[in-house]
Amino acid sequence: MTDRISAEKRSRNMSHIRSKNTSIELKVRKYLFSLGYRYRVNYKELPGKPDIVFTKKKIAIFIHGCYWHGHNCNSRYSHVSKSNTDYWNAKIKKNQERDKRNIELLEKNGWKVIVFWECEIKENFEKVIKIFYKDRLK
Repeated sequence: MTDRISAEKRSRNMSHIRSKNTSIELKVRKYLFSLGYRYRVNYKELPGKPDIVFTKKKIAIFIHGCYWHGHNCNSRYSHVSKSNTDYWNAKIKKNQERDKRNIELLEKNGWKVIVFWECEIKENFEKVIKIFYKDRLK
């Protein structure tokens, strides 16, 4: 299937997609901050630059977009590209392999790793954050 817009316009559109400070990241960060937690953001000293890091508790949180990280959630946030499928499938597979490698490295070094998915945050934020709060931060 061919793309409906020009390569230049597609490139411009893709360049505006953020990799940090996304709406779902900000939602989680604001909530944790409102509870009095302080954390580091996009911590470069750890593999994968986790989105939120509690250094004293050794907790690393990744907030993954369903599309970019290949979540099989069947939500509207996770879909298969209709154009340039070979490229996007390979890219998402590499993202998944990198995510797995980074999580394994962190866990090997004694870190608790938590992955929040876009669909979970957008569809049932209160439930996700309560489970996280109860199990990890107390």
